[in-house]
Amino acid sequence: MPRIILILLLMVMASVNLILDFTRGEFAPDINANMAISVLACGIATAFPAGVAFLFSSKTKFKLAGVRVYRLASDVVLGIGLLAWFYLLVIRERPEYYEGASHMYVATWPVLLGAIAILLYLSCLLVQGAHWAIKHNKRL
Repeated sequence: MPRIILILLLMVMASVNLILDFTRGEFAPDINANMAISVLACGIATAFPAGVAFLFSSKTKFKLAGVRVYRLASDVVLGIGLLAWFYLLVIRERPEYYEGASHMYVATWPVLLGAIAILLYLSCLLVQGAHWAIKHNKRL
């Protein structure tokens, strides 16, 4: 349950970042339904890689030396996302004139997190396959 709450927190943080960008300066009078759809899409797209990684980790029970490898990979994806969006919301300065750089984060972070999740999942499959091969070759 705490991981689901953290995934939802990631979604909220990405959405709040976009809201803060839309309510700054010249964009403030232009708040409409398209903005609400953009905010929801941003939140869902950002939380999607962490959610899918968590789903895979919850369905796979493979352990190596007491560590659930897929759960560890899922936590890495979630941790990277939370750290990045925490930085964007809390630490980074928000000047009044900020030429859409936040929209760049909205477009690139879900893709980056998705690529990291896929690479970690493939690494987990490789580790699991190597473990299986070593385990079965000892019997021969």
